[in-house]
Amino acid sequence: MSFLRHRFRPRRAATVAVVLGLPVLCALGAWQVLRGQEKAHTLALAEAHGALPVVDLGGRSDADPVAGQQRVRVRGVFLSDRQGLLDNQVRDGQVGYDVLTVLRLSGDGGLVLVDRGWLARGPRRADVPQWPTQDGEVTVTGYLRAPTDVPLVDGRVAETLGGFWVVSEIDTQRLGAYLDLPLWPRILRLSPESAHGFRRDWPVVAMGPQRHYGYAVQWFGLAAALLALYVIAGVRRARALED
Repeated sequence: MSFLRHRFRPRRAATVAVVLGLPVLCALGAWQVLRGQEKAHTLALAEAHGALPVVDLGGRSDADPVAGQQRVRVRGVFLSDRQGLLDNQVRDGQVGYDVLTVLRLSGDGGLVLVDRGWLARGPRRADVPQWPTQDGEVTVTGYLRAPTDVPLVDGRVAETLGGFWVVSEIDTQRLGAYLDLPLWPRILRLSPESAHGFRRDWPVVAMGPQRHYGYAVQWFGLAAALLALYVIAGVRRARALED
């Protein structure tokens, strides 16, 4: 211990910084590893579910066999007067909207919000896209998803453009109250092979596991660098004091 005291004399402020900072940096690295593992599991689950046969719900909304990515098939009628836009959707650097249309199921009359995919916006915000909506009964295939809770983003209808309501986040409860419709608390995202949709290249996860692992390496690297600088500075100070 006497040898260490002579060879390693860090400043008190540096010791405090390491004691406080090192656990934080390591915790951030561990959290990124955990997030990467979660994303990898989600991708594997999506791939496995994608290989499963389509679940035919017909015209019923009382069954919910889906846990994540398994495809379902439903029949119903699009309510062309109950359509809106999900704002701030970007594809290849182009700003646009996801088209949201309410589907009344043919069997029990349940109401499901269908995300039909992405359309580009015009040069001005007021230049909303136009799209066809088929009359009569349709059969569509897609993925039932729970609405995503985006922090600090309000799900209420903030404005209307071109006769369509606009939301920044899908909140089926608030939207149902706005439309005076008892919407099912699920969103049906049309699968790419289904008709009646537009561009549908939604990623399963917003950020892949490799990105998280890369961030983890950065946090652990910063922790290692902090510890190395602490040791080097302590050794140099000990030598300076001996001289």
